[in-house]
Amino acid sequence: MAIVSAQGTAEPFDADGEPYAVFGSRVPALRSFRLTYPAGRDRELVLIQVLAGGRAEDLSPNAQNQPSSIPDGRLQVRLQDADPSGEEFGYNISHSLLRIPGARRFQIRDVGCVGACQRELPPEVMDSADNGDALRRPLIALVGFRVFFIGNREQELDRVGVWFTGNELNVALRDGNSGDTFGYLVDFVVIPTVGLNVTTGIERGTADGLQRVPFPTPSRAHFMLTGWAFNFQPGDRQILDIGVLRDDDSFTVFYADNGGGERFDWRIEWAHVAPIVVAPTS
Repeated sequence: MAIVSAQGTAEPFDADGEPYAVFGSRVPALRSFRLTYPAGRDRELVLIQVLAGGRAEDLSPNAQNQPSSIPDGRLQVRLQDADPSGEEFGYNISHSLLRIPGARRFQIRDVGCVGACQRELPPEVMDSADNGDALRRPLIALVGFRVFFIGNREQELDRVGVWFTGNELNVALRDGNSGDTFGYLVDFVVIPTVGLNVTTGIERGTADGLQRVPFPTPSRAHFMLTGWAFNFQPGDRQILDIGVLRDDDSFTVFYADNGGGERFDWRIEWAHVAPIVVAPTS
């Protein structure tokens, strides 16, 4: 396993994206992401996106919105309002790269959601990593996502997130009125867990703008995001900064306007994945 990352400044409507690691036969899992506007200038948003290149099996061939078809070695990140000449933004993205036999990458997408969507994954998703052991279910981890309001309508945000509950995908995107239609594309990987030490969990809290959470990584393990959600309390806000940024012994959550002091509830769903080490017999 390895970790790859990139950070810099991006244009919101840049179709070419940014250079990134070439995955090849390795499977990526999202480790952290942060998107932020410079100089304290927050915005109403149309779209939030973190998508990496490489092939993913399409689970929504008849969906109205287009699939992601980013070349391997490219990264498309967007923090976008309705203005085609919208302001540049900063990004910091990292992925864990896996060489695990049987791991498969998928994407699923839809439009027409209001406030939040729940969608059951097709049976073949979990069957693809079924090892016949009911006690060692496959692990689902995020690779990337795109969430956007329909009709290029920019809004302040109240709640946003992407996570899984069993074999059900959950996506939330809403302003304070909860009445605007949105669409999504979620890129994810399904990992067989035989031969791996896998620990999963959920961390949650309430913060003002950002919060650093001590969270060490076990030896030989890799951290990956399996879900995330942020929710202002109360009401909606323009967005300056959003994400969860990981380092070796902590993660930091960000969800703020330019005031930086608005309280929000956060939830991070995670997994640590490491090989099982078998001690030699004497």
